[in-house]
Parts: sequence; C-alpha cells; structure tokens
Amino acid sequence: MTNLEVSIRIAQSLAEVSAAAWNKCAGYTSRRPVKAVHEAELTSVDNSSTELSTRGQVNNPFISHEFLSSLEESRSVGARTGWQPRHLLAEDADGMLLGAAPCYVKSHSRGEYVFDHGWAEAFERAGGDYYPKLQIAVPFTPVTGPRLFAAPALWLARFVERSPTRSSK
Repeated sequence: MTNLEVSIRIAQSLAEVSAAAWNKCAGYTSRRPVKAVHEAELTSVDNSSTELSTRGQVNNPFISHEFLSSLEESRSVGARTGWQPRHLLAEDADGMLLGAAPCYVKSHSRGEYVFDHGWAEAFERAGGDYYPKLQIAVPFTPVTGPRLFAAPALWLARFVERSPTRSSK
C-alpha cells in the first residue's frame, strides 16, 4: 500500500466546497430524480412504504449541496437560528474531497427530531455544559438517509496497490 495522507478540515459554509465534489461523495446526481409520492405504491394500512423513504436511495435530495446550500443562503441556518454550519471534510494531500459529513454547532435542541431536552437538563444539573453541541444532521427534517459520505471507490485506486494475480500450478 502507498501512504495516504488525509487531512480533516471544517468548512463554515458549503460555499467553501465544490458542489460537484460534495454531491459525488453524497452519491447525489440531479439526473436520477427521487420517485414522487404519487408514483409510489402504498404497501400498508398506515400509508408507510419503503418507496416513500429516502433510506437506501442513492439520490437523496436532502443531502445535496444545492439543498444544504439553500439553507445557508436563505439564512435558515446560521448563528441567528442556532444551527451554525461546521461541515466536516476529509481531503487528500491534493485537496481532493474523500469524505464529508453535514455538521452543525447547536446552541439549543429546537428544530431537531431527537428530543434530548431531558439529557441536556440532567447534564447541566450535574454541572456540565450540554451546549454547544456538534450534530451531524440535515436541519429541520426527520428524513432518513446517509449522513457520513465517502467518495466513490474510484479514488481508492490512487492509494491501493493491487497485488498481482497468482496462477495456481
């Protein structure tokens, strides 16, 4: 194997990250649309369907550079709302994006779908500071899907020595 030099960087805005590189890591392409709700067949009485979930969908729009950037540009996230972008980026020595995670520094637990107010209060009663906290998430949505991204396997070819095929005698 060759040595792989990886650096971790924190971006305070997605404007610091190439949309193409982010979307490649996130597995998002605008050429493969997500199936619209009216196109999915409901499979149970409670109207839940795997086709309506973004879990396992390669093309999840909520993790796209375009969606997350729109939250920043509209100021839906930022210091004022308590969702300060601090996206985690893993890059090689040439600055190629190898992995990423949409992260936010939170000063409260509002706008989340994990209710941790009890934990926060207990931790503070015990003398700790629960906030600020770093959260890997898509703000304001309970939509499921990936949050830790890695570039497609193609970049591995740059760093992995392939052993020669051995023929059996």
